[in-house]
Amino acid sequence: MVRSVMLFALVALSFCVTVPLAAQRRITPVENPAAPIKKKTKPVEFDRTRLDERKDASGRIVLVDTVTGMEYVDSTAVAKKPGNIYPLLHAVTVGVDFLDPLLKAFGQEYGGVSAWGELSLHNRFKPYFEMGLSSASISPDGMNYRFHSPLAPFFKIGINYNVFYNSNPDYQLCVGLRYGFSPFRFTIEDVTTSDGDYWGETVPVSFPSQSTTASFLEFALSIKVKIVRNISLGWALKYHTAYGGKSDIGESMYIPGYGKRNNRLAAGFSVMYTIPLNKKTLPVVENK
Repeated sequence: MVRSVMLFALVALSFCVTVPLAAQRRITPVENPAAPIKKKTKPVEFDRTRLDERKDASGRIVLVDTVTGMEYVDSTAVAKKPGNIYPLLHAVTVGVDFLDPLLKAFGQEYGGVSAWGELSLHNRFKPYFEMGLSSASISPDGMNYRFHSPLAPFFKIGINYNVFYNSNPDYQLCVGLRYGFSPFRFTIEDVTTSDGDYWGETVPVSFPSQSTTASFLEFALSIKVKIVRNISLGWALKYHTAYGGKSDIGESMYIPGYGKRNNRLAAGFSVMYTIPLNKKTLPVVENK
């Protein structure tokens, strides 16, 4: 009886040991079906012919797509959003607008000269200030008087935005918004009137000088092109609208720094000089 029990126990123990071992041998290792499937990533494709090699403000070399503005760390890196590759205090530019003096020399009845300056922040945002002097002596067609305004100052303050802020700063396209104002004097002179039908003589009359102040808003589209070293030329197209300039004898037909009141469009031509800031951190742009 005891022998039978021991034999049964030995068989049971052998079964308990061999079954798990056999089960382990039958299991084939596989990946966890709940684990995410890893996909192979393809390298970023781009056209190397339009890439410029530059250095950012930290001295690192980056590849910049001249069409989209996207930046690449190297030929296989994933693109990142374009940032500001130029330092905060990038440059100071001063200029003189010569267009009005040139037009006045060729017969324009009003005009003056102005000087302006702007501070370049990241080659992107450019706070702007302008001041100048202007005068007018206008004889309107078909009218019997002459409008005269002696030399008076004008001021403008605003900001420009460089559209191509991550490109070569020697060539810029800017849009700007400015506020201008001018305190000035004007008078109506040589008004011809008849003293009666009998004699038919004309008598010149002049009104007293009037003091007034006018202001205006100005939207500008401008370009800058480097000529040699730090000297550049610039052209500007302006759209503006005027306010004020009224007096006891009516509105002034001319505003210094603006031009004739009924002219919404104006232009400018400037010679400018740029002073770089933070020379040690200026990016190097290679033309390919």
